[in-house]
Amino acid sequence: MNVRIRGTEISYEIIYRDVKNPRIELRFESIRLILPRDFRGKPEDLILSRKDWIERKLDEHEEMVRVASGFELQGRGEDEFRSLVLGFLDHYSGELGVTHGRVRFRRMRSRWGSCSSLGNLSFNTLLSYLPDELVEYVVLHELAHMLEMNHSRRFWGILEYYIPDWRERREMLRYYWVRLHLEGFAD
Repeated sequence: MNVRIRGTEISYEIIYRDVKNPRIELRFESIRLILPRDFRGKPEDLILSRKDWIERKLDEHEEMVRVASGFELQGRGEDEFRSLVLGFLDHYSGELGVTHGRVRFRRMRSRWGSCSSLGNLSFNTLLSYLPDELVEYVVLHELAHMLEMNHSRRFWGILEYYIPDWRERREMLRYYWVRLHLEGFAD
């Protein structure tokens, strides 16, 4: 299905889920509409009612594409990437006084990394294309979850202590996701 916004046809998909409220997600080339199973309105009307928000987000996306297209991707091999991550893990595990569980490297669709309640860590293999300081941020972020399994003030305080520019690094991750998408690496 398509909807016209700014004179351009944009495709959208509808997904019905067990949710209370409708949600609109902007994808790179489309809109995803998450609707409650008992939704009775017209999906297109819902999209058009949020037209201003969608246009604002499209403007932001265009700016992100413009900026991200100038970012350089790293050319690390698998062994070099694993070694980099494991080096940061060893360093920050010692700094934080934590012992992590199993470490996995896998392709993830929407995350750079994850930490389970058992301390098992997963890292997105797409990190291999990013600069060292962003890989460092993700490793510390996941290890900090071993002390705080949420994003509380205490959690962000841990990041602030070790990486004072964590906010900038977190923002750069958003641009690199766009860059990887432009290259066809990310969904």
